[in-house]
Amino acid sequence: MLIQNLPPNKLDIVGDVHGQFEAFQNLLHYLGYHPDGKHPQGRKLVFVGDLVDRGPDSPAMLDWFANAQKHYGAMMVLGNHELNILNKEAKDGTGWFFHHRACKDEHNYAPWQLAKEYDKQRYLQLLNQQPIVLQRDDLRIVHAAWLPEQIAKLDEHNQCNVAELYQEWDEELACCIKHAPWYDDYLAEQRLYAHALENPAQMLPELPATITHDIYRSQKHPIRALTCGVEEYTSTPFFSGGRWRFTVRQSWWKHYHDKEHVIIGHYWRQWEGVPPKHRADLFDVPPHHWHGARKNVFCVDFSVGARWRDRKRNICPNDSEYRLAALRWPEKILMFDNGDEKHTV
Repeated sequence: MLIQNLPPNKLDIVGDVHGQFEAFQNLLHYLGYHPDGKHPQGRKLVFVGDLVDRGPDSPAMLDWFANAQKHYGAMMVLGNHELNILNKEAKDGTGWFFHHRACKDEHNYAPWQLAKEYDKQRYLQLLNQQPIVLQRDDLRIVHAAWLPEQIAKLDEHNQCNVAELYQEWDEELACCIKHAPWYDDYLAEQRLYAHALENPAQMLPELPATITHDIYRSQKHPIRALTCGVEEYTSTPFFSGGRWRFTVRQSWWKHYHDKEHVIIGHYWRQWEGVPPKHRADLFDVPPHHWHGARKNVFCVDFSVGARWRDRKRNICPNDSEYRLAALRWPEKILMFDNGDEKHTV
């Protein structure tokens, strides 16, 4: 089911792992789990999605999760990176799975483990069984955004196959886009700047039809909205994820007024250092603070997916400004892969 219930146990909610299997094993140790995912006090692991891509060992992370889910009830919600795999979208960082993209990705992300051909179908089956939303009376978990209208649409199709439903909604959206008054201008912009859009050295002018397209696309596909968040216009284009972007992620939590707490990932929160300009205004509180209109939303993604930059600069994990974190619930304590812990506020 696309919306599933969380167990009543105490939980450890893990941020985006992005194939950083060694960091995850360290975090597991500090959380008090056995290496296979069993906890002596019966706590349960829950992942906010994006277990894969960019890191050195996405296959090991999926193998570990499959075993921990089977034997110890570990749970996850799908992130946008898992959905890229399920929907055969060979985007930035997916070269470990889509080998035709490996040459393009290896400059940034190698050395990394590539998926064996005989394992790929097993990974697809595993991901296709995971939900988009996990919830119980006191807690809601989704990868990027809790949007009531999109949650309601998901609930109407709760027993559908996630990959098939995603494709069905994608086709409906594509049809709507093709009939939009700005569609021809969008195609013209994409043709004119086809090579520059993926070139970080090529600064681009503002592309108004592309901006309209990207905002519309982020809002109108229910699964994409929940796993990628909705976007809004930015006056300063930036290069991220292998392409130039003209929209930024919207801080939906500023308008969230329900009493239930929401835990998310996706937004590359910074524990240390200065965030990039396009994320500088996303969080207006310190990194250990809850955010949102009622201060009951928490992003537990602390950018461990960016450790590929450390590898290129020979920075060891202990010196990294990027961290893997878990939020202990109901204690509301952050635990990091280096053993640090911090009470949230």
